[in-house]
Amino acid sequence: MGFKVRGYKKETGAKTRDYSLFVIACEGTEREPEYFRPFDGIDRIKVDIVEHTIGHRDSAPKQVLERAKQYIEKVGFSEADGDTLWFVVDVDKWPREQLEELASFANSSKNCHITISNPCFEVWLLYHKLANLDSTGCSTPTQTKQSLHKLEKGGYYYLNYLPLIETAIKNAKLHDSCPDHHYPKAKESKVYLLADALLAKIGKPRFDKFVAEITDKKLKRR
Repeated sequence: MGFKVRGYKKETGAKTRDYSLFVIACEGTEREPEYFRPFDGIDRIKVDIVEHTIGHRDSAPKQVLERAKQYIEKVGFSEADGDTLWFVVDVDKWPREQLEELASFANSSKNCHITISNPCFEVWLLYHKLANLDSTGCSTPTQTKQSLHKLEKGGYYYLNYLPLIETAIKNAKLHDSCPDHHYPKAKESKVYLLADALLAKIGKPRFDKFVAEITDKKLKRR
C-alpha cells in the first residue's frame, strides 16, 4: 500500500516549532488535496495531505485509516504542538461499517476528527455558492458533481471557492441536522468543522491576506 505526503517535512534537531500541523487523510486524489493544499505555508499553519496513490480500491475508508496510522508512525504527530488529524471521506457507496470503524478511531483518539460528506465532497463545495441544496439533485455522487459543474462556466476551479469558505461554513453548519453525530444526512457535509478549525488557527487578518493573494493569483491567470 502506498501513500503520498505533501507539505510538512519532519524537522530533525528543531528545538521549537511556531506552527501547528493539520494532517488531512483524504479519500479523493484531486479536489480534496487541491482545495486544502493552498493553506500550507500560511503563518503558523502546516498542512500535510495523506492521499492514496494506487487505485480506487485503495481509497476505501479502511485504507484511509491504515495510511493515517502509517503516517503517525513514520512521520510523527505532536499533540503538544496542537497537531490535529482529520479524516475527509465520503458516504459514496462504501459500507457503513467501514465509515463507523474510521469514526471509532477518530472519536477515541486525541486531536483526531472525522468529516464525512453525503454523498461526496462536492456537497461541501456546493455550499460555497448555494445557501441550500433543496433544488439540486444530489442523491448520488454523479448528480452532485453535475450540480457543481453547472454553477459556473468552465466547471469547478478551486481558487473561485476558497475565498467563499466562510460562507460555506455558515451554510453547511446551518444545514447540519445532526451536529452531535459524525454521520451526515443526504446533502450534508461535516467538512465545515475542518474549515472552521483552519480559520480559527489562521485568524481573520491573515485569512483576509490569504484571500487577497488568491484573488491576485486569479487575475494573473487570466
